[in-house]
Amino acid sequence: MKKSELIVGLGVIAVIAIMVAVYFNIENKKQKNKIAELEDDKLKLILESLNRNPDLSEEVRHQIEKLIEQFSSIDSKISNELVQALQLLQIGQTENAIEDLVKIIEHLLTKHYKTDSNCAKWLKEQKKKFDLHNLLSFCKTENKITDIEFQFFIAIKTIRNKEDHTLDLKLDSYLNASGIITAIGGIFKISSIVYPTKTQKLEIAN
Repeated sequence: MKKSELIVGLGVIAVIAIMVAVYFNIENKKQKNKIAELEDDKLKLILESLNRNPDLSEEVRHQIEKLIEQFSSIDSKISNELVQALQLLQIGQTENAIEDLVKIIEHLLTKHYKTDSNCAKWLKEQKKKFDLHNLLSFCKTENKITDIEFQFFIAIKTIRNKEDHTLDLKLDSYLNASGIITAIGGIFKISSIVYPTKTQKLEIAN
């Protein structure tokens, strides 16, 4: 084979290799976008369902029942708390249900960070207490949750605190809807951090 032919051949191979790499990169991005769109669609479905019935929607009940089933073999405390949250939703006590769901997020973060030396060191340096707000803050510093997720989780923590200290707290229906969605999403997200192997199949149910 002539030197010029060899150069041309190698050039063709290089071009093909680049084209294949670009193709797989595009397909990978399409797949990720498709998954993100499916997750957004499911959350939109929950929100629409809640807007039709602020007290309890079939979709929310379905999500919580699925979580109860999945957590029964992972953490019975969470499963029991989810049962209680579902019962509260069924009798129209949405604010109390949000409070219980936030308690689950706090339980998960406590379990994750209670023996974490980096967390203990950060809390000491920042002169902060070992509580939900600061655990969420540290989780954000580790880039395990985004700043936007942090803000949403702080919002439902505020609902939890108000429910603790306010008699017969009643929120507008859109706040209850947002709170339930955020709390359920928060449980999925934090669970994937705390139980990375056990919750690989833990996802918003179809």
